[in-house]
Amino acid sequence: MDDGLDLTLLPAAVSPLVAGEVAGAPRRCRVLAAFPTCLYLDLGAHERVLAVLASDAVALPIGIRLALPSTEVRWGVEPGTQVVVGEGRVRLPRADVVAARLLRPARVRPAPRGSTSSEALPEPGVLGDLAHDLTAAALAGRSAGPGVRGLVGVGRGLTPSGDDALCGVLLTLAAVDAPSSRRALSAVRTAVRGALPRTTSLSAALLVAAGAGYAVPDVACLVTLVAGAGSTGRNDGPETAATAGSGGSVRPVGPSPGHADITALVDRVLGIGHTSGRDLLSGVSGALRAVDAQHTAPRPEPHEGAHRG
Repeated sequence: MDDGLDLTLLPAAVSPLVAGEVAGAPRRCRVLAAFPTCLYLDLGAHERVLAVLASDAVALPIGIRLALPSTEVRWGVEPGTQVVVGEGRVRLPRADVVAARLLRPARVRPAPRGSTSSEALPEPGVLGDLAHDLTAAALAGRSAGPGVRGLVGVGRGLTPSGDDALCGVLLTLAAVDAPSSRRALSAVRTAVRGALPRTTSLSAALLVAAGAGYAVPDVACLVTLVAGAGSTGRNDGPETAATAGSGGSVRPVGPSPGHADITALVDRVLGIGHTSGRDLLSGVSGALRAVDAQHTAPRPEPHEGAHRG
């Protein structure tokens, strides 16, 4: 921003997940956190957060995204500052971020679980084991509550490690097109909704988005591929994926990528946050183990004479 100007108008693209609040009546919102690449604003409800993103910020699905990189942006606010959100803009001290267009957030695309290998994912560790147990319970029709409570809010930071792993579970179940996975997703999502007060507002907002299949573009792309779409032989990728240097624009994903492409995606996801990418992939790996175990479990033989007339 040019500090010599009284007011700067900054056009931006807004996700439909938060567009309603941005377009609504003006109201004061508290700054939850401020970083060079982004701001997080409290929209009122605990799980409602608006991310104001420079073009080089991680493309969260709950954001309004500028075309400018962080080197050209000075937010002029700090945590606790009140800013005005509404009437299609975010009013900062020296600039208005204006919602000029909608930005379609990246979302996993459900597909039948195939034979795509998830060996490129990092070792799941303890978080992966917890994610596996939660997913297995939900797939078997048991309560998801204990597993969710064992993960949600566990760890430090704006997105605790347990929440990142839980996002991996939600996204994996959303990406597997099977009746049991849909039932499990509904159960986990319901349990998560009841546990949101146990974690931070930002993490709660991202958990709600993950429950609907929304995630950072590279994450949505990777989960879709390893959960099954990349193994079906069809042109099924996630709805959107990041284009290098696009500043948040999106493009369709092409046909089934090879192991090297998945490895490159894994490397990019691992670079998200300090440990967020790794923790999320631990959740994905654990959830996939549970899904595969259910799919490969022997089915009971029908009783003799059951089909006799």
